[in-house]
Amino acid sequence: MLLPELYIYRELVKSLTNIEGFNGWFIAKLELKIEKTGLADNKTSVRHIKNRFIKQRKNCSVISACTAYGNTGYELTMYLLKPASMPGGNILKNTFTGCICQGGTYIFKLRYTTEDIKEFTESTGDSNIIHHKAQPVVPGFLMFEDIIKKCIYKDIPDNSTDRYIMVFRNPVFAGEEIEIYNLDNTSRKIIALQAGGFNNAYGTRNTKWEFYGESIYSWRSQELYRNRK
Repeated sequence: MLLPELYIYRELVKSLTNIEGFNGWFIAKLELKIEKTGLADNKTSVRHIKNRFIKQRKNCSVISACTAYGNTGYELTMYLLKPASMPGGNILKNTFTGCICQGGTYIFKLRYTTEDIKEFTESTGDSNIIHHKAQPVVPGFLMFEDIIKKCIYKDIPDNSTDRYIMVFRNPVFAGEEIEIYNLDNTSRKIIALQAGGFNNAYGTRNTKWEFYGESIYSWRSQELYRNRK
């Protein structure tokens, strides 16, 4: 059973995977914002998801999906690249300054089977060909959800914003084992490496993805919530 926030996350994923014209593209970055206000709202049975293109270019696009539920606003943004356009360009600027450093703490390993991928893509309607080959690429949306669920998710206080970012450096394939390391004591800076790659982790050669989470307490979140509805 998914937590309510993760259920809404899945609904946002569905709205993004149903956008046509990006078959064969890769996700370079995902960003989830959860803004919670202290405003009362009894209209919790109706949600309407809005999609918008933030950027649309020949080789890259940025698309967001947002909704409001109760007193909380949700926005999921995906940054897409054609396979010939590798991660690390302008689309990822000012996000991460480096990779693994000495002192990272091992957390756990992850491995996704073709059945895991099939179940997720069927539940979200993701028909991207890269997830349906003989050795499929693990959906970025699936790994993002797992890290939020396993390491990050917590109750969000009123008048605050939680922001989660995952940057993808190299694809993860079905059956491939990756190791997850924590870069600080809060479990909110996380990196995934090819199994056995920690000792040679300088640069991005062994890096699969990087994850960062932050909380911002602000009365301004009420204004953001009002404007979104």
